[in-house]
Amino acid sequence: MNISLTPAERAQLQQWQKQRRDNDGYVKVTVVLLLDKGRSAGSIADDLGLDQATVYRYAAAFTELGLAQYLAHEQPGYWGLLTSAQLAHLCQQVNAQLYTDCKALQDWLLRTYRVAYSRSGLTDLLHRLGFTYKLTTPVPCQAEVQAQADFLDELAMLEAHVERGEAVLYYADAAHPTHNTRCTRAWCEVGKERPLLTVSGRERVNLNAALNAYDPTQVLLDETSCVNAQSTKRLYEQLLAAHPDKTRIYVVCDNARYYKNKDLRAWLADKPICQVFLPPYSPNLNLIERFWKYLRQKIINTTFYRTKGQFRTAVLDFFTRLPECGPDLASLLTRKFHILDAQLTS
Repeated sequence: MNISLTPAERAQLQQWQKQRRDNDGYVKVTVVLLLDKGRSAGSIADDLGLDQATVYRYAAAFTELGLAQYLAHEQPGYWGLLTSAQLAHLCQQVNAQLYTDCKALQDWLLRTYRVAYSRSGLTDLLHRLGFTYKLTTPVPCQAEVQAQADFLDELAMLEAHVERGEAVLYYADAAHPTHNTRCTRAWCEVGKERPLLTVSGRERVNLNAALNAYDPTQVLLDETSCVNAQSTKRLYEQLLAAHPDKTRIYVVCDNARYYKNKDLRAWLADKPICQVFLPPYSPNLNLIERFWKYLRQKIINTTFYRTKGQFRTAVLDFFTRLPECGPDLASLLTRKFHILDAQLTS
């Protein structure tokens, strides 16, 4: 593939090349200059760390657009293509509609304002406008903002008792880790896949646990064949043994039926344990949910276990090594909560 530049074009590209040494524009201009010198696409790709398809794409764009449009087209995030009002409209559009790639947004800009951005240019523009490409956050459609705010007011009063040394505060929940590896995000070499072995099984380890809100490395655990009222009673017996001198043990929990079991509540009648129920559809207010996520990231998502026995051993061993994770847990399990409002997403 050959490109022949006029002396004026070559001089302009060389000047542009000097100005763009620290970003993507340097590579795009350098490809054209090297093709003008008669270099092959393969040797250019090797020297610049590109694939040959990228070299051909730049060459075809230059041939089709010409020098002026090529430079404008490939300039990342060029602000001059849109007015301030149009940029504000773009921000409003991105916030109002879910865009999973740049192509749909490119089409919207072309359709709405007759403005064409390259993918890299639009990506850079979105970054400048304060957007980033990340996972969406699931929000239960029944989440009620006022109920969550009221719960946090109640929680503040409970924490005051704890800070005076009158009580302890735990967050309780069950988890059922499945013996299988999950794909996760990781650093991988560009252009290469990073395989992760999986198994076909769906066997689970059933965990019923309570986490100390003021000491996140203290997690009491009951492994069981079935999480129910009996398992919860065994967990609460561990709480009583761990805090024999406390007049009140607050346990924040969700609205699972076993927490409201008639026999369990009768057993709790003369005990210092007080169950504090979360508002419906509010996992964001249960501190132990963050702990389960940390467990999945550290033990489940990143390691392959051939047998369920190996998987179960790894999960249970994690609870014996919690002091090693103290700094991580202290940073992750802060008593700060974000209120979810389903009305904001409707």
